[in-house]
Amino acid sequence: MRLGLNHVGTDTNYMFKQKPRLQARPKFPQGYLARMAFEIRPLVPDDLSALSRFLTQGFGTAPDAPFAAPDVLRWKYFDPRGSLDVPRSWIAREDDQIVGHLGLTTGAFLGDGLPGGEVSTLHMIDWLSARPGSGIGARLLLRAHQGVATGYGLGGSNAGRSVGGGGGYRLIGMVPVFQRVLRPALALRQGKVARWARDLVRNVQNPPQKPRTTLEFQRLDAFGPEILPILDAYRHLALFTDRRPPLLNHMLRYPRGGITGGLLLHAGNVRGFGLLSLVEQGGAHVGKIVDCVLDTSDLDLWHSAYRALTDALAEQGASSAVGFASTGWSAHALQACGFASRHGLEFRLRDKQGLVPAGAVVHLTPLEADYVYT
Repeated sequence: MRLGLNHVGTDTNYMFKQKPRLQARPKFPQGYLARMAFEIRPLVPDDLSALSRFLTQGFGTAPDAPFAAPDVLRWKYFDPRGSLDVPRSWIAREDDQIVGHLGLTTGAFLGDGLPGGEVSTLHMIDWLSARPGSGIGARLLLRAHQGVATGYGLGGSNAGRSVGGGGGYRLIGMVPVFQRVLRPALALRQGKVARWARDLVRNVQNPPQKPRTTLEFQRLDAFGPEILPILDAYRHLALFTDRRPPLLNHMLRYPRGGITGGLLLHAGNVRGFGLLSLVEQGGAHVGKIVDCVLDTSDLDLWHSAYRALTDALAEQGASSAVGFASTGWSAHALQACGFASRHGLEFRLRDKQGLVPAGAVVHLTPLEADYVYT
């Protein structure tokens, strides 16, 4: 994606709708509705059980929903990830009750054209107020941004985007989300005949092409310095958020499992890396190409890389695969691998100092939000 343009490298005939998110308007017990003074402070481990109840009640989900489980919250907000040394979760409290929450993934934009090659940034998750319109959400937003140069959003609820707009987030463009059905018969067995028919037509209309070269996906238990030259090369091609080993290894430690990573090798040489996840949605296992970074923009190598990652998801049992395409080379690779554009996600940026150059190509994937494990 180039800043200021809708997107690059793909067609425009996709649905401009957001990924289904948790309901925007929360419902709370009557006791939450009293308007009293509230305080904002960082989350501490002793708050995790209360925060879990607050999020599941407010978003109307099952009490054991994985996104708000105490072990997942501990991983999100306290597991080391090598980013900015600031709190990653803020809560608003009234009378010993949580009435608001804002979680953060903190890091930095990296790339040529940025001051010093790096600009601090954040992305907001698990953002919820017990009283929409009370100012709790806006106060949390302002507190979270203290000391951080920029912020970005990718998708999100209508309510969150509305408050974010008032906080300086402006729409940059849409990031296309591509999908390919790997096992059409599974959807048919689940009784989803209409979906099966649509997906089968897409597969026939856009069959996978054979790559001109071959990259091998070599799975790792942890990333190390071997990926640093890849990132150093890629920063000359696009802007991207921090993908250094501490962040990637934090992802691999997701407590519910399903996230894997590895190197992409060409003739025995490391040319890139990939991160994958497998999540359950509607009784099916959906595979996600969480990230793919190479040291080049060569279209043949990107095609082969996405082919290797898609094959790895199929071997893990995925019935379908999803990938984001914010750059020309990623869009080309997904289309060549038989993926079809399904919808788009809004990309918004808060950059009051104008630090991120207009016209820059921006690399955006599920890693930029909480789409990795949801």
